[in-house]
Amino acid sequence: MASHLKTRSVVRFSGPDTLKFLQGLITNDVRRFGDSVGDEKSSLVTPNVPASSVRSLYAAMLNPQGRFLYDLFLYEAPRVEERIDPSGSGPGSGRVGDDDGDGVVLLADVDSSVLDELMDTFKK
Repeated sequence: MASHLKTRSVVRFSGPDTLKFLQGLITNDVRRFGDSVGDEKSSLVTPNVPASSVRSLYAAMLNPQGRFLYDLFLYEAPRVEERIDPSGSGPGSGRVGDDDGDGVVLLADVDSSVLDELMDTFKK
């Protein structure tokens, strides 16, 4: 189940250097998102497919002096079989924001009130 919250925003990170970029900026180890998960795993529980949980982590961004700036939750973008099409009647197509399939696609759940500041920090 999902709900749109006005106080939260989502930032998408994708590309071949996504993990390297984030590894140096946040307080948690994002390299685990680079570990491949077997194709036989699914978060949808069925008798024929073993269940797996969605990989996520909580992290913070600090300034160079180590003071807290922002916090965020990072999630892997859903796989094809985990998405639902707009009608809700079946699986969707492609990963969220997967333009060329190159690299990892991560979604960051952040506080909307600091989104602009956070984006400026990522662009520096």
